[in-house]
Amino acid sequence: MTWSVDGLGQLVRVGNVSLAMLLALVSTGCYATSAVLQEREASGPGVQGAALVRQLIRRPWWWLAVVAAVTAAGLHIAALALGPLSLVQPVGVLTLVMALPLGARLRKRVVTPGEWRAAAAVAIGLAAVLTVAPHHAPAPRLSVVAVLCATVAITVLVLFLVGLAARLPGRGAPVVRAAAAATSFGFASAMTRIAATGSAPFLLGAALAVLGAAAGLGLAQLAYRNGGLGAPLATQILVDPVIAVIIGITLLREPMLLTPARAAIGIAGLIATSGGIWALTRAGPAHPVQLEHAADEAA
Repeated sequence: MTWSVDGLGQLVRVGNVSLAMLLALVSTGCYATSAVLQEREASGPGVQGAALVRQLIRRPWWWLAVVAAVTAAGLHIAALALGPLSLVQPVGVLTLVMALPLGARLRKRVVTPGEWRAAAAVAIGLAAVLTVAPHHAPAPRLSVVAVLCATVAITVLVLFLVGLAARLPGRGAPVVRAAAAATSFGFASAMTRIAATGSAPFLLGAALAVLGAAAGLGLAQLAYRNGGLGAPLATQILVDPVIAVIIGITLLREPMLLTPARAAIGIAGLIATSGGIWALTRAGPAHPVQLEHAADEAA
């Protein structure tokens, strides 16, 4: 391939799905590395609160985790610029799978057969789900009105979920809040793609992406506060790509490769991925992932 300014512009406009998938995979690996390092540095014995923050910023391994997270975010944005939202966003579920051997190595423990089976279910299920995802990257011109209508629809959905969570008793409320957080994260990724491809005014897409990510982060903390980590994280990892796919189809007009056979494979893959994610997030406190950081990948 010959590289030039015009060629690069055409690459961004049309999209290079293979490169997008490669960037998404590397981004996921960076997120997993960051999550494992952050968990390792923050979970040791010592002080809490503000004193813990002051302690962390003096640790080089924590700064390496920050660099890995920033690198992952940049690669994720690049992947969204080149590939369909409906194809790139689901790759984030592999964060848990990649973090599993990394975290086990740092903790000097052996990954259990059950964890390997769960990881395999996630990977195989994701491959099946991606068979129905679009394999080219349209970048349609969108009116400001269309983007704002999508924003209103997502806002209404998030507010409905937040209101529903306030009325639910027990363990249901954190799960619903996590679904609201995942909806915000999925929306943020969609707006990132819109900004990166120029489908709508850059400042509009970028501003909405930041607002969506901030809302998702706040809602995720509320979910973790009362619901622990496992169930909220599993909910976020599953709902985020679903929202992204819905926005990709309805707003960005990304074509899904649906036939009866592909639909059956996709549904089976979603079930396998869901079961594997749930098993990994229920692995107990020794699980290697700092879960709230892993969930932030969707943004």
